Order: sequence, then structure tokens, then C-alpha cells
Amino acid sequence: MAEGRDYLSKIDDNGVSVYSHITDVLARILAGKPADALDVFESVSLEAKAGHFTPASATAPEASPDAESASAWQTATSTLLAAPSADAEAEDDAEHKIPNVTEEMGFFEMAGVGVSREEAHRVFVSMHKLQQGKKLSSVRFFGKVLGTAKDYYVAEGKYVEDPAAEEPEEGAPPPPVPIEERGTGCNTFTYFVTTDVSEPWVELPQVTPAQISAAMAIRKFVTGDLSADVRAYPPFPGKEKEYLRAQIARIWAETSLAPKGKFALDAEDPGDLPFGVKPSVDDEGNPTAQLAAADLLAVPNWSKQYMGVLGIGRCTNPPKEEEEEEGEEGASKPKGPEPEAEVAALTPAADAQWSAQLYTLLGGGSAVAVARSLVWPGAYSAAVQKEGKFANLYIGYGQASLQAPFAPPPPPPIEAEPDDLAEQVDMPLVDENALFRATKEKELAEAADEAEEE
Repeated sequence: MAEGRDYLSKIDDNGVSVYSHITDVLARILAGKPADALDVFESVSLEAKAGHFTPASATAPEASPDAESASAWQTATSTLLAAPSADAEAEDDAEHKIPNVTEEMGFFEMAGVGVSREEAHRVFVSMHKLQQGKKLSSVRFFGKVLGTAKDYYVAEGKYVEDPAAEEPEEGAPPPPVPIEERGTGCNTFTYFVTTDVSEPWVELPQVTPAQISAAMAIRKFVTGDLSADVRAYPPFPGKEKEYLRAQIARIWAETSLAPKGKFALDAEDPGDLPFGVKPSVDDEGNPTAQLAAADLLAVPNWSKQYMGVLGIGRCTNPPKEEEEEEGEEGASKPKGPEPEAEVAALTPAADAQWSAQLYTLLGGGSAVAVARSLVWPGAYSAAVQKEGKFANLYIGYGQASLQAPFAPPPPPPIEAEPDDLAEQVDMPLVDENALFRATKEKELAEAADEAEEE
């Protein structure tokens, strides 16, 4: 017995042993005394493990005494973790918003998804440096887009002051579908990516409707190289950075959920959030609606935060141009196709597109509901009912699931062979000169007649 107890008492890097962990789990169960103690045992164990993480444990491996032999990753990671934390500068940046990534990963950990606590801490510190360097008013961890060679970490942010819009190339024709301006529609947020959080973040360009429409017609995995060509048919108008940005826009619009009643739409008094959405609060600033944990098991009790993306590659239809009632000859001008119906923000999630599950925590925790997208594998939304918190996360290959095997559109039909050309007989020089002389004489005669009239 003593030998077995000594084995179970061996501690890890966080000072936790199997014996102490089991003791902690049993203490939590006895304190809560749930009716289904066996069913919630795994959830309690995960919650207890989550409490063992400390930011100090997220350190890079010790470098060799010889500085020249230290790897670039060790050096970059050590520099990252040595940077001031977000908590240290909270007073100076009170107006800036950056969610606690480590806490959010604890929500998704219940469903067995997300990143480790150590990796989440590195992401949090890296995003804080990004926020300070780019002067962002808000930034959150969107997730990871997995690639064939490298994976992209994706951060979603908004500038305090939007950069000046790029001027279109001189002489370039206007796009058939107008681009949504920065801060609106699919360009509501700015996205930054990196393949290593210890390295600088790269800002992705603003997305165009043509790029989103083209991305809907192809299926292509990313490689981890933003400058790589997107070899697909139909051809994609851009490099991998544009394709990645188009896929992020589609995922963002379809998988950003919030508990029903958390936000509201008010046409007379729209909020500061995208698409006129604002928090549902009373006069004292308290939430007006608070769903019970069991209610979040019903998929319609989750709402999509943003508008959907239309087939034209925009969230909203472009404004209609004033049409003339009649043409030059009095005939009415033909009308174009009817615009696609827009998908409003806060639309309830559909049962066919999402599934929900409830995870119970004990002690000081709350019930955590997690919704999983059936259309975009890797997209999750979590809500902590007791604390009124929610978060969204995407970790996947950037491809939607299909009901049938993917079939690319066929190439255009091959043009038919032209008709055989018949060789024409050249006009004799005498006839050609006679025709030329007759034409000139006619012009001179007409000029003489005009002169006489004047």
C-alpha cells in the first residue's frame, strides 16, 4: 500500500499528483452532492485540472548556455513571454477590450475542443502585443485554420481609428458588385494571422464580393503560405491571403452565436455593435433576459450575431440605381433579377445546422452549454449560464461540410470550328482608280453646292 501511495503521490511540473487530484475531485463532489455524481465526475475532474494552470508554467524550454545554439523558436517564445501581461497594463488600456483566452478555452475544454492552457496563454500575450502595436480598440481569438504545411492562428480586431481606404487603380473599371467599406458587412472586423504566436501578426486585406463568391465555388485547403497561388477552377481572384480572408468571412457570419435574448435590434436606437445590435439591458444596466442552462439545449435558443452572407458576396444588397422608366424609343428598360433576401442579424439557429450539449460543473462553476456547428466542422459556441458569459471558437480546415461529393463546375463548351473562308478576288487597279475618282468628284460637287448656298 505504501509503495502504491508513493507512486500516486508523484507530482508533475505544476505540483499536482494523481492522489491530490482525486482528493480534490472527491471534495468537490461531496461539497455539491449532485444527484448524478457519476455522470458529472469527468466534468468535475476537468474543472479541477483547469485550476492547476498558472501563467508562470507557460515557459519556453530552457535554452542552451551557448546563445548561438539557442533555436529561433526558443528565443522568440522567451521574448514573447517576457513581455508585460495585459493585466499589468489594464489601467492604461481600460478602454481596450481583449477577452481572457485562457478562461474561454476552459469553457470549450468541457466539450474536448480548443487549445491547451499553455498555448492559450501564449496566444493571449501575443494578442496583447498585437493590440498595443496596431492600436486596436478590441481583439479576440477567432481560432485556428488548419493547413497542409502550417496552421494559421487568427485574431479578430477593430482599429481605434480606421486606416485610410486604398484608392482604386487609375483607369480600373468599377467592380460589378460594390465592395463593403471597412467596418461594415463582411469587412466589419479586421483579421490578423500568424503561423507562430511568437512571431509578428500579418494583417489580411479587406475582402471583396468577387473573392467570397469565388470561394463558394471551390474547395481548397490552405498551405500556411499567404503568398501561395490558389490553383483551382473556377480561377480564384487572388492569392492564399485573399482566399483565407474570404473563408473567414463566411465562417464568421455563419458560426458566431450568442444566447437568445443576450442582444436586441432597435431600428430607432441602434447600438454600437455591428448591424445595429445592442445588449439587452434594463435601465440599471442589468440583462433583461437570462436563459436557464437547460434552455440552451434547444438550438433555437441560440441566435446568430451577424447577418448572413449572400450569394453575391455581401451581407446586404447594394443600393439600387435609379432606373429610367422608358428607354430612348419609349420602350421600358428590362429589369435585372430580383435581389436575394437578406438574412437579418439575431436570426435563431437552425436544428439542422447545429447541435447543443450541456456540461455540468460543480463548486464555484456553472453549467456550460456548447453548441457545435454541423455545417462548418470545427465551429463551436459556448455559454456559461450562471455568469452570463459566452464565446465563439473555430478550429478546422476552413471547409464546409457537403451533403454530396463536391463536383467542380464544368469548363465552358468548346467553340465550334469557324466556317471555311472563301478567297475574294481583288478588284483590278483600273476599276479601283475609277471608284476612287468617282468618290472624290462627288465630294467636290457637294462642297461646291454648299458654297453656292452660303
